[in-house]
Amino acid sequence: MSSFFVDHVEEMRKDGYINKLRVLDVSNGGALEGQFYYEGAYELGPDEALILEAKVPSVCRYSSTILTNDIYETTNWYDNQSSLNSAQYNVDKDGVLRIVIAGKDPGVANWLDTAGYPTGVVQGRWTECSEHPIPQARKVLLSNIAEELPADTRRVTPEQRETILRERRSAYQQRPLG
Repeated sequence: MSSFFVDHVEEMRKDGYINKLRVLDVSNGGALEGQFYYEGAYELGPDEALILEAKVPSVCRYSSTILTNDIYETTNWYDNQSSLNSAQYNVDKDGVLRIVIAGKDPGVANWLDTAGYPTGVVQGRWTECSEHPIPQARKVLLSNIAEELPADTRRVTPEQRETILRERRSAYQQRPLG
């Protein structure tokens, strides 16, 4: 599989999938049955954020969104909130999942930390879901994030974020014990 991904991100960029998402069809390359994947490259300045928005399917066993760097290495999710799954994210009251990707914490629960990578890849999947929406993406100024999101978007203080990250590490460390 590694040879498949050598120029994969570069090809996405050439095809215009920068700060927008497309279907990733891996049905002939080892995808699990019942899974639907999407992806896109991101490019963000230090004062920018990318907001992903998708109506959550009425039935969905599992979903996730993660970040990778430009050579498809998963961003360090142990020390950074660079991935979220359906047990971790918050869906807004209108049934829309909104995720903010940025290099600085915007103070919202559904933040994906680029961990210092101004460019990289967004990957997502829906598992055994009634629909397979491809999230819409829009780049905004980080300073305008409050105006770009619904008023009821769950906010997170720096202290709460530290607790979330500490619990994330703890859950990982306890995985082999279960």
